[in-house]
Amino acid sequence: MDRTGYGGADSGAEEPGGAVGGPPLSKGVVRPDRRVTMRRLSVPDDVAALARHVWIPRWDLPAGEVLTQPVLEYPGANVVIEPVSAALYGPQRGLSTIDLRGRSWGVGILLRPAAGTILTGRPMDEIAGAVHDVPGSGRLVPAVRTVMAGETADPGPAVDTAVDDAVVTLVAEWLRQFVLDDEGLLINAIVDAVESDATLVRVADIAARFALDQRRLQRICRRRIGYSPKWLINRRRLQEAATVLRDAPHAPLADVAQELGYSDQAHFAREFAAVIGTPPGAYRAQTGG
Repeated sequence: MDRTGYGGADSGAEEPGGAVGGPPLSKGVVRPDRRVTMRRLSVPDDVAALARHVWIPRWDLPAGEVLTQPVLEYPGANVVIEPVSAALYGPQRGLSTIDLRGRSWGVGILLRPAAGTILTGRPMDEIAGAVHDVPGSGRLVPAVRTVMAGETADPGPAVDTAVDDAVVTLVAEWLRQFVLDDEGLLINAIVDAVESDATLVRVADIAARFALDQRRLQRICRRRIGYSPKWLINRRRLQEAATVLRDAPHAPLADVAQELGYSDQAHFAREFAAVIGTPPGAYRAQTGG
């Protein structure tokens, strides 16, 4: 697998299985492809402040074909283990891409905003957009590869839950060596609020919600996610926009813009095209919406 960025890059079609009550969901992938199957697995509660979920993609492409999948980053790093490589990937500012070839798999850990600085001991504005060694990996990487090597070659709808459970157990054991801090809890809460509350459309709104002055909010976001609070707002709106454009083909673009808190349709169209590379209407047509 080749990539220019890997933050939040759990792409592909949802595969049955995962956590009780349904697998965790992701809005990061911009152009899902049914030839990439994805299992998203919840992590235990005691490490949930450090990781959103584990994601396991598999793909099988014809010889010579390259499948490029664009991704809108979540505000957290990813650890990705593959058969011959393993690394921590900081989130990209804009749209990142992953190139898939041949037949293979990956095991990803989508980290929470708190985790990057805790794992690396460095502020995230030094980590974002770059590739790093997996911190404190120890036996994690070889153990995951051993578990994945024991999975059936083509699990299809019959998901090997024993493999899932073993991978999640290894990830949880690895995460338990890291200690959460108060600022980590705060940045998790800030990101959760922005992602879940569409009324937070200005930096001042976030600062007021958490009783922070805007300068301190800016510093915390830069240190713990690598980007500004405005980036958080824009990323949430663009992820929502891409999802709505795919899933609601008849929704007027003006209504989509209004629902997402844009001042007008033109502002929405400019921002969407600047990051995604395609105007909203063309994107909707290309993705089957």
